[in-house]
Amino acid sequence: MQSIGIDMAKDTFHAAFDDHKVLKFENTPAGIEEFMTTLEDDDFPITDTRIGVEATGVYHLLFAVTLREHSWDVVVINPLESHRMITQGLRTVKTDRLDALKIRTMTAMGKGYLFTDTKDVLALKALVVERQALVEMRKMTKQRRDVHRLKEAATGFAFYDSFTTVLEALSEEIKHIERSMRGYETETQELLRSIPGVGSTTAAILVAFIGDIHRFATPEKLVAYIGLDCRVYQSGTSVHGKGYISKRGNGYLRHMLFNAAFVARRHNPDLKIYHEQSRTKDAGRQALLQCAVCGGTKARAPHLCRLETRHAFVRRSQTKTSGEFSPAVDKVT
Repeated sequence: MQSIGIDMAKDTFHAAFDDHKVLKFENTPAGIEEFMTTLEDDDFPITDTRIGVEATGVYHLLFAVTLREHSWDVVVINPLESHRMITQGLRTVKTDRLDALKIRTMTAMGKGYLFTDTKDVLALKALVVERQALVEMRKMTKQRRDVHRLKEAATGFAFYDSFTTVLEALSEEIKHIERSMRGYETETQELLRSIPGVGSTTAAILVAFIGDIHRFATPEKLVAYIGLDCRVYQSGTSVHGKGYISKRGNGYLRHMLFNAAFVARRHNPDLKIYHEQSRTKDAGRQALLQCAVCGGTKARAPHLCRLETRHAFVRRSQTKTSGEFSPAVDKVT
């Protein structure tokens, strides 16, 4: 298997074809076409070549989508991993050329995950992010309106109210985005909505940010991708750090799944029993399980969300033997 490393920037990218050949291309459709022409000229076989690129927000998307449409395997590498690889050593030297070479080495080592996002998934993801931004704006505007009213009450004067109009506009835009999101509904979203606590928006976020479920070999890897896995900090017999969640994964999924699990534990009998059992365990194990505090109730986010996620896997495996959620789960723990 031949490997190529890509150091991506906003306007350009460097491509390391081997240990010595590193070329610079424009991050445009024409530049990407030139890159693919170079691949063909250098006899890189499509079936035996992996192209690694660091996740750079949105800068790598045009490259990854275009290469995927032409049947090339593109591997997306976590920036944290690439940063550690690039900065290791006693004397740190950082250039775009060296970064591309390091990313090529990581690709050859099997780092990263295969890019499988379709244009529909990327469009849904964009709508989800835009909706979340507007929801945050609406929240802040409501807080400002409350402050505005308190000042009115304190002074006895009626101030000009611009917040109500802004709130109405934001709410209307959020509804418009949610209507647009319905255009990307899939069978998987319908299945996920059958889980107590999972609504239309939650199902859309799951599909948008998880993508192809087959890239996660086990539910534990999916939990780690979300960032709900507990850290382990131990050394000898005296050092035993608290098992806080790693928060290394996707923040959108983590926030959404916790809220979904918090609601589901009140309506799903199995989750309610599990949550009550978790609360009664000994203090030592509680330190490893405690991940969030909601209204004075200590909720074990990793286990609640893991149970909900596995529940989706089980439901899918029981109702359909093929598709995105086809892998079955032997048991729920």
